Amino acid sequence: MKNKSKNRFWIFITIFIIFGTFYYSAMNYFHGNNWVPQVCVVKKCFAVELARTQAEQEKGLMYRPSMSENSGMLFMLPKSDIYNFWMKNTRIPLDMIRIDEQLRVVRIITAPACLADPCPAFKPEIGAKYVLEVNAWIAMKWGIVEWTIMRFKNIR
Repeated sequence: MKNKSKNRFWIFITIFIIFGTFYYSAMNYFHGNNWVPQVCVVKKCFAVELARTQAEQEKGLMYRPSMSENSGMLFMLPKSDIYNFWMKNTRIPLDMIRIDEQLRVVRIITAPACLADPCPAFKPEIGAKYVLEVNAWIAMKWGIVEWTIMRFKNIR
């Protein structure tokens, strides 16, 4: 009887260790950068929030006091077209990096913060399917220019 109890104890401990190791590995995998949406260029990746819905796109980065240099917001527009962007209630100056369906940068606009009403709208002459907003002057810092090819990671 004592041996059965010992065996059960060690089986339980072994299963617990195996399960714990699996759980820790899974959590590390899913909560690491493996599932964070990212927009990348050569040696730099930006962790991005995705603005897919009209409501998310209308709010954008309004009212945010700051944003990490490694972060941004990717606007996933319904189709490639010319879209106006404005900076109403946006407290941080931004680079608006317009990206076409082939993930090429087609235009970069640096916009100042705007708390006034009305704020100017930015309407480029070239259509885009995506717009990546990052802190102002980040595009220049990382060598992002027109026709640069971007990469999307964990974005569907």
